[in-house]
Amino acid sequence: MGALAAIVVGVIVLTGGSKTASSASKSSSATLASHRSTAPTPVAPAAVTVSVLNGTDMQGLAGHVMQRLTAAGYREGTKTNASDQTHTSTIVAYLAPADRRDAVAVANSLKLRSSAVQPVDATTKATVCPPTQACTTRVVVTVGTDLSQQQ
Repeated sequence: MGALAAIVVGVIVLTGGSKTASSASKSSSATLASHRSTAPTPVAPAAVTVSVLNGTDMQGLAGHVMQRLTAAGYREGTKTNASDQTHTSTIVAYLAPADRRDAVAVANSLKLRSSAVQPVDATTKATVCPPTQACTTRVVVTVGTDLSQQQ
């Protein structure tokens, strides 16, 4: 009789254990599925203010790039010359980590690689966001000679 009781207990433990494992597996699968199905929301250009700095000695290049961006729906920010006008590669800088996705969208609009996207440097930030004024700029494009070829 003792052996029979041990077998019954063993069957109950095994059966209960498989239901628990099965439930955990289903729960884990459901959690993974819900994470996969949440696609990131697309960037709304009208909500992104972009400043453009001319990083070359080509007159009017910042204006041309700003026209392309506003035609794509982005909001116009500051448009001026960069402190360094020897840029060969265009930089698309973001002011805060939360703005990186917007910067990637701007880079895509300009047909630039994702390697053009980086955090803003202090000099560029000071140019478009003077400390005495509120700053609405989220992305700063410093135009290099690579974009002058697209004009």
